[in-house]
Amino acid sequence: MKTIIVADDLTGANDTSAVLAKNGMRVATLDNPNDSLSYKNFDALAFHTESRGMESENAYNIVNEITKDLFNINIKVDFFSKRIDSTLRGNVGSEIDGILDALPSNTVAMVCPAFPGSNKIVIGDYMLVNGIPLENTDVRNDPTSPVTTSRVATVIAQQSKRQIGIVSMETILQGKEAIVSNIEGLVENGAQIIVFDSCTDEDINNVAQAIIKSNVPFITVDPGAFTNAVVMAMTPVDAVKTKQKALFVIGTASGIVVDQLTDLKAAHNPYIVKINSEELLYPGRAEIECQRVVTEILSNLNNNQLFVIATMVEAKDKLDLKLAAKNAEISVYEASKRICKYVSKMGYQIMVQSKNQIGGVYTSGGDITQEFLAQSKTKGVEIKDEIIPLTVYGRVIGGLLNHKPIVTKGGLIGDKKTLTLCADYLITKISNSFYEEGEH
Repeated sequence: MKTIIVADDLTGANDTSAVLAKNGMRVATLDNPNDSLSYKNFDALAFHTESRGMESENAYNIVNEITKDLFNINIKVDFFSKRIDSTLRGNVGSEIDGILDALPSNTVAMVCPAFPGSNKIVIGDYMLVNGIPLENTDVRNDPTSPVTTSRVATVIAQQSKRQIGIVSMETILQGKEAIVSNIEGLVENGAQIIVFDSCTDEDINNVAQAIIKSNVPFITVDPGAFTNAVVMAMTPVDAVKTKQKALFVIGTASGIVVDQLTDLKAAHNPYIVKINSEELLYPGRAEIECQRVVTEILSNLNNNQLFVIATMVEAKDKLDLKLAAKNAEISVYEASKRICKYVSKMGYQIMVQSKNQIGGVYTSGGDITQEFLAQSKTKGVEIKDEIIPLTVYGRVIGGLLNHKPIVTKGGLIGDKKTLTLCADYLITKISNSFYEEGEH
């Protein structure tokens, strides 16, 4: 097992679990430590103490007790994670001490509370929320856990008995080797809690890789992003990343597709191959174009998680179908059918030739979906859920893609966020599918 997460509330336990699950991990949130052995083959287990609003001493005791229980259960764990609130509310220092006092005495708390995805960064030991010092936000007036300072080390020191060290942004920017050296120096000088500046996901990834390289026994202390980075850094690429790959087959040519792809690029940075639609109107040239697209995707499988093949990526890509059909001496209807046929063929060939590395597929447009399923020789789709109206999730029935997760959407359905929503949904379902298949 990679990690056991001890969170101060149920929402926090679920949040960190969700981040790990999204990245292909098998995770569960449990109420009772005694149930852990039943889930020892999971990548992570999360537990919640509901201790955020408690008195400091009570919070220490409950975290200390649950950590002792979990440590003494016969499960090999790479590291423990102390999940804290993203705005440092609660008994941060007491709970760090509680978990450390239950673990071997040489264990160091690595604290990286930045959450760039939620616009929370730490620089100069100061937490900024949307660019505003933490103490000047609404958390100052929290009725049960007010935070009156922006300094992370000060928040911890108000309750912890341990020596605290800080790794500054200056060191972070120098790279992993500098971070490792700083960690080792701080530990040699007695630090048992180390707080890291971080402004970007790259910073967090570098810190994660550095603490692993330092060989210092550690726990992570964070709202989720840092723990996820450590788990991913510990996990071989082939063991996780291949579980979550997804292919998006988009044959719709419209402005909304361009907007949706733009949002998807910002959210997931997919590998995109634009299809030359006009080439598909000529059978010989169509086969060459198919091979080009399929080969390009397959050649980049190891370096990416999401893949898109699309006839229109930017507004300038839109094909004048009437003119193109005239030039090819075929009807507009036949031109549309040929494009649909070959785009679907590309999608199917990529899925099959990826040798199960691509775990699920998204198809846009009813004609594309129908042709894709026909190419796949399926019996149909078992419908499981509706993501939004006219956008459904299901599992392929029959053929070489049997049981594969599939999301299908009407080509003109949704707003600019819809494709990203579908991607998030599909990634999670692909992860679940991997484990279900493994169990069977």
